[in-house]
Amino acid sequence: MKSLDAFMYGPKDLRLETVEVPELKPTQILVKVRASGICGSDVHCYLGESAEGRYDLGPYTPGHEWCGDVIAIGSDVISLKVGDRVTGECANSCNRCDICKEGINNSYCTNWNEVGFMPTAPGGMGQYLVGEEQFCYKVPNTMSYVEGALVEPCSVAYYSIYGRDGFVARTDDCVIFGAGPIGLFAATICKAAGAKVMIVDPVEFRRNLALEVIGVDRAIDPFNEDVEKVVMEETEGQGASFIVECTGTDACVGMTVDIAKPHARIRFIGHSIGRRIPIEIGKAIWKGLNLQGSAGQPWFFTKTIKFMNRVKKDIDYSKFVTGYYPLEKIQEAFDEAIEHKDRAIKIMITMDDEAAEA
Repeated sequence: MKSLDAFMYGPKDLRLETVEVPELKPTQILVKVRASGICGSDVHCYLGESAEGRYDLGPYTPGHEWCGDVIAIGSDVISLKVGDRVTGECANSCNRCDICKEGINNSYCTNWNEVGFMPTAPGGMGQYLVGEEQFCYKVPNTMSYVEGALVEPCSVAYYSIYGRDGFVARTDDCVIFGAGPIGLFAATICKAAGAKVMIVDPVEFRRNLALEVIGVDRAIDPFNEDVEKVVMEETEGQGASFIVECTGTDACVGMTVDIAKPHARIRFIGHSIGRRIPIEIGKAIWKGLNLQGSAGQPWFFTKTIKFMNRVKKDIDYSKFVTGYYPLEKIQEAFDEAIEHKDRAIKIMITMDDEAAEA
């Protein structure tokens, strides 16, 4: 069987090529991909701004946010069947190294395969994808393929909030830095818990999306408003009890401890690898803050799928998708994600016209 796949050869070198679909191993499934999202990390790899994409090892097929139909299964597969709608985790851990044996986040596995970033783990920007059963999850037919492809970014936010004994409650005053896909999902999760939610983003389009689609309580423009002053006004001078930092920018990371209430929980998701960021750590000490980094979504897909399916009656996830492109126009899709990044929340590659609705 042949598959038309995208390949990242290097910075700004994206090609479409027809390849042979490999024979399934006993624990693998073959998926006909229906939708695949472009993540900010895909864009950074395409621009040569990130070492996560391992094209130094050879060209690879990007796409770690995907959904499709199972069309074949290996002889040992027991949890999935032909016809199931599925999505899958990005971090495929070995389950044999010391990190895995200690039950630590599979994103830190020393022998992992990172789907959509390595030649050894082709992603979803192709007609077919071979996935490992243990890292693939059934998506209910009540969710569209595009919603299924949004499970991965939503799960990053969901794990950052509820993973490692985390929580958000109705009594929380939450501040989310960044209204990109992860920030919007973080706001959705906090709002669903009944918390008060404030989101900080300099782009009016993104702030309005958070207000209109999610119903956040306050959208703050950090370029024209004093974020700390607004947060204190909104919390009766107490500060935010829960903060999720999704931008990775110096200013926002540094601001987290400034706006925090004593004993606040702060979660850092935004990528900021390779540089040191000034932060007044004394405030973390004298406020007794809980600062925690969060990467990936180890074994959180099942919970995320259940969450998304239950709250979809209140949230129109399609509003997070600002562009649809067929696989044949993947270059145009990446161009839009780069040239119109302020308005391009999530660009989706769809393999047919019905993928968004089915």
